[in-house]
Amino acid sequence: MACLALLTFLTICCLWPGAMAGAAPQRIEATGVYIMGDNDSPKIARDAARQEAMRVAVEKAGVYVESYSRTKNMQLTEDDVKMISGAVLKVIKEDSVPELAGTTWKYTVHLVAEVDTDNIDLKTMMARKNELEKLQQERDALKKQNEELLAEYQKANGQEKKKLGTRLESSYDYEKIFDRSMGYIQCSEYTRAIDELTTLIGDRAVKGNPRAYAYYLRGRAYYGLNRPHDALEDFSMANSTEHDNTTYPVWRCHQYEGLIYYDEGRYDEAVRELEIAWNYSDKRDQALADDLRTARLAAERVKNPQPQQQEDPGSGDNGRINWTKILTDIIIHSMDKGNNG
Repeated sequence: MACLALLTFLTICCLWPGAMAGAAPQRIEATGVYIMGDNDSPKIARDAARQEAMRVAVEKAGVYVESYSRTKNMQLTEDDVKMISGAVLKVIKEDSVPELAGTTWKYTVHLVAEVDTDNIDLKTMMARKNELEKLQQERDALKKQNEELLAEYQKANGQEKKKLGTRLESSYDYEKIFDRSMGYIQCSEYTRAIDELTTLIGDRAVKGNPRAYAYYLRGRAYYGLNRPHDALEDFSMANSTEHDNTTYPVWRCHQYEGLIYYDEGRYDEAVRELEIAWNYSDKRDQALADDLRTARLAAERVKNPQPQQQEDPGSGDNGRINWTKILTDIIIHSMDKGNNG
C-alpha cells in the first residue's frame, strides 16, 4: 500500500506542473517564420520571425499563468492573463536560421523561454492592475506599429522600400529593448529596467523619439522605486528631447510628473501636468481622468478653504440639539440663583 501511495503521489506531481512547492520553471518553446520577398532585408526577416515567435511564446505562457491562477482561486480575464504572461516570460535561448526552400528564402526563429510560477505574485500584480495595463497597452502598440510598418515595407518598391526598411530595422531594435524594460517594470524589477535603459541612453547615436522614450521609461522605473527626484529629472530630459508623441507616448511623462507633484502637495503644478497629459490622451483613460479630478479638488480646497463652523453649545457631535445639556445648564443656573438669594 505504501508503494502504491508513493507511486500515485509521484504520478500526480508529473502530470500537474507546479503541484509541488518549489517546482522548476516551466519551459516553453516557440517558433516564428518569415518568408522573404524580393529585395527583403535579412535582418527584417529575422526580426519579423522573432516577433511572431514571441507572440506564440506569450500565448503558451498564458496556459501556465491561467492554470496557476486557478490554484490561487483567482479569476483572471483574457487581458489579465496576457498582461501577466508577457511580464513573467523570460527568453533564455534564441536561434535564427535562414534557409532556401526552392527559390524562396525564409527565416526561422526558435525561442526557448521559461515561466517561473513560483515567483508570480498575482495579488500584488492585480493590485497594480491599472499601472500594468498601461504598460501592456504600450507594449502592444509598439508591436502593432511594427506589424503595420512591415506591411507597408512588403508592398513598397525601390527607394521607398529602402527607406521603410531602414525605419523598420531601427524600430525592431528599439522595440526589443523597450519591451524587455516594460516587462521588468511590470514585474517590479525596476533596477534591471534602469540598467537596460541606461545603456541605451548612453549611446549617443540614439536620438529623437527613441531617446525621449528611453528617458520616459527610465523615469517610470525610478517612480516605481520611489525615487521621485530621479524620476522628475528623466521626465524633464524626455520632454526636452525632440519627439513627436506619435511613435511613442512620451506625453505620459506629464501624467507621472502630476502624480509626483500631487504627492508633494504641489496641487497647482499637479493640475497643470495632468491637464497636459489629458489633452494628449485619447480622453478614455479613466485612471488619468480620476487623477486630474482629484488634483483639481485639492487645488480648489487650498485656494478656498471652507470656514470652520462654530459649534453650537446646544448641539451634539452630530449636529442635533443636545437637550440633556440644555436642561442641565438650566437647573445649574437656577440652583446658582437660589444660592445667591
